[in-house]
Amino acid sequence: MQKLFSHTFSQNIWRILPHTDPDRSEWAVELRESSEKNISFAMIDLNVPELSWQVTPEGADWWTSLTAFSGDHIFLHNYRYPDMPQPTDLLAIDSKTGNLLWALPNYVLVRTLHNDQLEVATFKSDQFQKSIFDVKTEILTPVAEEINLPAPEIILKQPVRYKERNVYFDRLASFLTDITGISKPICIDYLDERPYMMFSYYIYEQEKVAQYLLIVTDQKEIVFKEKISEGRDGVGQSTMMLKNKVLVYLKNNNEFSSLTFSY
Repeated sequence: MQKLFSHTFSQNIWRILPHTDPDRSEWAVELRESSEKNISFAMIDLNVPELSWQVTPEGADWWTSLTAFSGDHIFLHNYRYPDMPQPTDLLAIDSKTGNLLWALPNYVLVRTLHNDQLEVATFKSDQFQKSIFDVKTEILTPVAEEINLPAPEIILKQPVRYKERNVYFDRLASFLTDITGISKPICIDYLDERPYMMFSYYIYEQEKVAQYLLIVTDQKEIVFKEKISEGRDGVGQSTMMLKNKVLVYLKNNNEFSSLTFSY
């Protein structure tokens, strides 16, 4: 196991999405800075590895959110009315440059399809009406029937979260105590890719919450341990995911880090 790539941003990482193609290693990143209400998006290519770009694309504002990454497009939702929780518009930016390619007002993304097509929807006459949108020709074609597609291939593994009162929590907590000698954790995120077991766990340190990443083999050998945040008031959202034998994890809310596994 070795470190692959790490980059620290000046803004906090809000969301990351890998490319939907199992053979591609790009990751789209949504970044925010709350005090100034600044937002940007970035591209990390783990094949190189490098930060390819970081921009605030035209048309994006504080309410814009990362929603999908497919083909050579990153799709964003805009929220025209901040007091309403549902998205109102769809934007596409170029995955190679971060430049705005097009905007589709009054439509939202339902799902990405094949051959550069999207299933989108707009709200009319008190109901959603679906269409197919071609990202190259920018032509909308209404559809009346449900589009049936084969189940998508699972390319991303994400952890399961365990808290107290979960039937497996005490067993995992005891395992961590035996391996590391820590006191009982508050919360545990668990992910496995045999022969490796990955834990992102939270414990109290000096009346604050600290978060650690621990990777052990099924023979209980510690192969990686790192404190990835401290001084927290509580636990965060899931902060690790696995694709193509690469573990991507977030450190201190603003550092994108990755490890490669040997099998």
